[in-house]
Amino acid sequence: MSYALSRAEIRSMIRPGAYPGRFAALLAGTDHPLADPARSIERIAFEQTFGNDAATMSAEYGPYEPASRFIIVLDQAHRLPAGVIRLIDESPAGLKSLNDAPAHIGGTVEAIRAHHHMTDGRPAVDVATLAVLPEYRGARSALVSTLLYRTLYRVFTREHITHVVAMIDRDAYRNLRRIGTPFVPMLASGPFAYLGAAENHALYGHFPDFGPAITQNAAALRESARPTLADLRHPRRLLFRRAAAHIATSIITGNGLDRQIHLD
Repeated sequence: MSYALSRAEIRSMIRPGAYPGRFAALLAGTDHPLADPARSIERIAFEQTFGNDAATMSAEYGPYEPASRFIIVLDQAHRLPAGVIRLIDESPAGLKSLNDAPAHIGGTVEAIRAHHHMTDGRPAVDVATLAVLPEYRGARSALVSTLLYRTLYRVFTREHITHVVAMIDRDAYRNLRRIGTPFVPMLASGPFAYLGAAENHALYGHFPDFGPAITQNAAALRESARPTLADLRHPRRLLFRRAAAHIATSIITGNGLDRQIHLD
């Protein structure tokens, strides 16, 4: 396992044209040929943003590697994973976000599980990392994030996931709230510093609620995107609402995205 591959080394490991189109999303296990490129993209993104180097990433996520999987969005034109989500499944090591949360929000792992009804034996997963390379962030590059979220939604739906936990920095949390994802703070906690992020949030989500909540939010965004006199003075607000509505709808429906997702 390596978190230290350079961009040139990553490109040498990616076969061009493996999937149709420029962007392709896939689910990779911990021993998949693209797992090390995914780990290294995590490190590149987190090192630039939070200062987390390869040693830090290995120490933090190494214990959870046997239970890790990666959702990867490949930019085949540039032979790079443009974005990566690490999922950690239940295992003897536990879920990293649950294990780390008590030191920052109080309580215990058991108290968090009980408070959020995670003791019912239904499937749980940790969205442990969400990393997008800087050049694929922002409004002009929304496709990468949208593909990550849609693929995540499809994986969770297919696997009948019930409980979702995550440790999310301020910007990622803001984006998730914009699309209507109904995460709530673990134990009603507030933000805290974590792994180089000045403002981080420990979150719980009941996945069966995600589809209805995001769908309702998309409808509300479309309604609010109808222009009024005030909005005509601030056209960027309208464009933002329309874009957010489109992203939220695409995550639920898969329109224009599912042909780029390869889960088998």
